Amino acid sequence: MLGFFLFSLHAAGIRVAFVCAERVGQMMRNVAARLLFALFGVVAASQVLAAAEPMWLFTSFRGNGDGLHVAYSNDARHWTEINRVLLKPNVGGGLMRDPQITRGPDGVFHMVWTSGWGDQGIGYARSTDLVHWSPQRFLPVMENTPGTKTCWAPETFYDRDSQRFIIIWSSNVEPPGEEPPSGGYHRAYYSVTKDFEEFTAPQMLFDPGVNNIDTTLLTVGDKYRIVLKETDDQRAGIYGDILAAEADHPLGPYKLLPQPLIADERVEGPALAVVGDTTLLYVDYYADHHYGVRETSDWKSWRDVTQGCSIVDGQRHGSILPVSRAELAAIEPAAAFEPPAAVLPGVNADPHVAALAGKFYLYPTTDGSTGWRSTSFHAWSSPDLVNWTDEGVILDLPRDLTWADIHAWAPAIATKDGKYYYYYSADKNIGVAVADRPEGPFTDPLGRPLVPSDMFRGMQAIDPMTFVDDDGAAYLFWGQGRCKAVRLNDDMISFDPDHVRDITPPGYNEGPFLHKRAGKYYLSWSEYDTRDPRYSVAYGVSDSPLGPFTKASGNPILSQAGAVRGAGHHSIMQIPGRDEWVIAYHRFRIPGGNGYNRETCLSPLRYDADGAIEQVNVYEGVKFADGQLQAVPPRAAK
Repeated sequence: MLGFFLFSLHAAGIRVAFVCAERVGQMMRNVAARLLFALFGVVAASQVLAAAEPMWLFTSFRGNGDGLHVAYSNDARHWTEINRVLLKPNVGGGLMRDPQITRGPDGVFHMVWTSGWGDQGIGYARSTDLVHWSPQRFLPVMENTPGTKTCWAPETFYDRDSQRFIIIWSSNVEPPGEEPPSGGYHRAYYSVTKDFEEFTAPQMLFDPGVNNIDTTLLTVGDKYRIVLKETDDQRAGIYGDILAAEADHPLGPYKLLPQPLIADERVEGPALAVVGDTTLLYVDYYADHHYGVRETSDWKSWRDVTQGCSIVDGQRHGSILPVSRAELAAIEPAAAFEPPAAVLPGVNADPHVAALAGKFYLYPTTDGSTGWRSTSFHAWSSPDLVNWTDEGVILDLPRDLTWADIHAWAPAIATKDGKYYYYYSADKNIGVAVADRPEGPFTDPLGRPLVPSDMFRGMQAIDPMTFVDDDGAAYLFWGQGRCKAVRLNDDMISFDPDHVRDITPPGYNEGPFLHKRAGKYYLSWSEYDTRDPRYSVAYGVSDSPLGPFTKASGNPILSQAGAVRGAGHHSIMQIPGRDEWVIAYHRFRIPGGNGYNRETCLSPLRYDADGAIEQVNVYEGVKFADGQLQAVPPRAAK
């Protein structure tokens, strides 16, 4: 039997603290369940918590080692980032690189990581729920090994036969008194522990005869396999292979497989996931800042399936582990649900929703080109907010305008005295067009911009919106960078430039929208850049349509959650005759969207008893039936 004699790590209070953490963990699981029920309803939450299919977590770090980042997936191929650092490092060299998590037989999660470039040990913490972690500890696994220069990329593996954890890491150990070989002497070492309190002396796990790092261990049938990275000679432009070796026991002896898994590519940090009969191998193309994926069913032929996978941008070396949906919900409640389908086919952004002439209409930007180079606008109509009909092109810039032919963006519509006024951005100017019907055709009554691009400095003349008050007065709002507002003349197509006001609220970027409820004026807008996943909607309130507006405390009201990213550039519509409201907005297309590929969604907009706008649930949809607005509840993820 292996003897435990190297060192014993007993810190005062650690055990007590973790007992508390275990209790908190159970509390958090209960809280997660209650939050799911509150946010998504009894039926949907019950489906999630009862689901048996596993989810997958992919750990990683950013930069030089800022902390624990996590992405999740239901197939280990398409990943969604949880947009926060779950744990920041505070031991060793103060870094958290290469975080790896293993679940023990009692359900406790054990995480190890690279704590510094030149540490002689590694970081360690444990958790019962992946939310609350024990106090971090530095495990000095190589402090008594002369010549140790590094402890990198640790991993833990639970050996059920011995009922022990095997900790594996890579160390560069230079023999004392000898000239170290070029590139050092990097090999994989291991220590064994039952409780992460006492550890065996470190021993070399496997020497393949080449420098190697990033060893990871898994079972394949009744065998044990390690996958490792032969180190690169970057100056010489020689890039080491991803190798694999096999043994009958987790501690070896190991024998290299005949062929490398990946040869002559600048990759490192292998991470594996076994999904059914398929093994997926993720590798970090560290110089090109992206991940690649290989797939095999026999460990002989590896197919590149990177194009069929979606990996989080900026992700660095980590590990993959299965978790239950309830465990995932404790970290990110929204992750347990399917985002609702976009209401319009294809890619459409900046939607303006309106109730006109007995129907509902959407007026979006046609998306899908880098630089947003669309040249025309479509209108869509619906009787129920679910089934939408394309009314065709209602304004074509090259055909219908003499002063702009590109960058058809962010339209809005208003009606007065039986006419329909369509406000839009064209080549970073604001125009207006007029029609007798909501679906057009619209014509340009001015032959020039309503707001030219050079009218005001320090902003873009885009994103117009017109609000018509109860007394018939109409107000135009617009701007990116600054928010401008002015009362329109009675003709709806002109204004006095001397009366333009700057009403820019804190955090404002673009996309202003004004609506009125219970005598109060609500100005809402988008914050951050539309290409930023944090793109979101905030609001303020005033007693006047021209402000000043006081920014509310409960902002943002619309923002990213789970797979929903870049939720913003909105409009708000009241169901005629009812205190029921809908918010239209775009998000990054799911899957694979970005700031140039966005899709249009609708969700309920609600107010509390004091008139404050409540947080929008981007997993809810809407439909209009039986003369009223109905919320479509979230769907449990498959």
